[in-house]
Amino acid sequence: MQLTPRESTIVALMAAGHTDAAIAAQLDLSVRTIAYTLSALMERFEVSNRFQLGLRLGAEAPQQTPIEDPAEEEPDET
Repeated sequence: MQLTPRESTIVALMAAGHTDAAIAAQLDLSVRTIAYTLSALMERFEVSNRFQLGLRLGAEAPQQTPIEDPAEEEPDET
């Protein structure tokens, strides 16, 4: 099964250890939207928790572009 670009981004952030609130803030969505999306994905892939979802999608997903963490950006020295 293929993920939408938005689902892929949410799963990548979840797999990176971000909370629903952190994902929602980064993507300018509600926490409820993130929780619903992850719940729907767990149902679609027939898993019972986020860990299993990450394992399942990590095994099936092609290599994806990593999500940039704004905290890792280096300051511009001018």
